[in-house]
Parts: sequence; structure tokens; C-alpha cells
Amino acid sequence: MQNKALICFILLASFFLGMPTNGIAQVNKTDSITVLDSNLHVDLKEVKIKARKRKKRKHYRSTKKYWRTVRNIRIVYPYAEMANQTISALNKELVSVTSKKERRKLIRKEYKGLMKAYKEPMMKLKISQGKLLMRLIDRETGSSSYDHLKELKGSTTAFFWQAVASMFGTSLKSKYQPESRDWMVEEILERMKKGELPPPRKLNIKLEREDLK
Repeated sequence: MQNKALICFILLASFFLGMPTNGIAQVNKTDSITVLDSNLHVDLKEVKIKARKRKKRKHYRSTKKYWRTVRNIRIVYPYAEMANQTISALNKELVSVTSKKERRKLIRKEYKGLMKAYKEPMMKLKISQGKLLMRLIDRETGSSSYDHLKELKGSTTAFFWQAVASMFGTSLKSKYQPESRDWMVEEILERMKKGELPPPRKLNIKLEREDLK
């Protein structure tokens, strides 16, 4: 009975695998099985293996993180825009100044004006908002906060504040990375530009540049 069950199994296997039954076994009167070919060959269809791509969450726009980022951008992006405008205006003024002493004097006055205008409102920012602002400044101006501080106050001061920033888990040298870390920030800014999201808030701060002359 066991031999008959074994024969049935081999015949069924040969049928489903597409192999001729006469090439697998031969049955004689004594119910013995002689295996003529012990190597089974199975033809499989070609399978293409592709690298698994990491997809973004399908509904990431409805997450708390997304809307928290929207809120933070609305708060800090105006500061990054104002920084870009201020630095552009300062660079135009410095073009006509050849004396190093006069250049330093003008930069110091600009620094004092910035501190007077922005110190109080920026002190109210959360640490996460401050980190975002530093990256947005790099996006708008093409230079990190460290580079700007170094230009305004010198290498020693910039190094000191960079050390302080590192104690809080951040860096003044943070670069904006729209293709990786900051992809969500970049998308939100593009949607704000298209009017799909509320625009950044307006600053009620005016930098009195006439006091710097």
C-alpha cells in the first residue's frame, strides 16, 4: 500500500512539473521502483529583482508633523527673508567702502541694528524653530548662520556661538538640504508659493537703516 502511494506521488509530481513519467520511474511486477534519473530539472520563468525603493507615507500631508512644520515655517520664514534683504543691502553698501576700518564700522552698526530689531521676537522662538530658521537662512542667502556671524563679529565670536549651539544639539553651520532632510520644508514652501497653503506671516518689525549711517 505504501509503495502504491509513492508511485502515485511520483506520477503526480511528474505531471505538474511537466516532466515525462517514463524518465522518472519504472514499475515491475514486484512493485519495486527503479529510479533512472535522480536529478530533477525544473524550468522557471525569468524573475526580475528590483531594489526596493523607500516610499514616502501616502498620507503624510495629514500627519501632525507636516502641519507642525507648516506652522513653524509660517513663523520663521519671514526672518530668513528679512535676513536675505538685509545682507543684500549691506553688500551693496560695502562695495563702495574700500577701507577695512570703515567696513568693520559699518558691519558693527548693522549688527547693532539687527540685534535691536530682532532680539526680542527671536528670543520667543522654540529650539526646533531656531534650527529650522538657520537652515532657511542658508536657503535664502546661500551661506550658513556661522558664515554670517563670522563676517559680522569675527571668527572668535562665531566659534564661541557655534560651541554653544552644539551644546543644544544644533549647529550654526547647518545647510539646507531640499533633496533629503528638508524635502518636506521645500514642498511646503512651494505649496505656499502656489497659494495651496496659508502664506508666511508678516513681520511687524521695521529695521531703521537710516540709524546705521
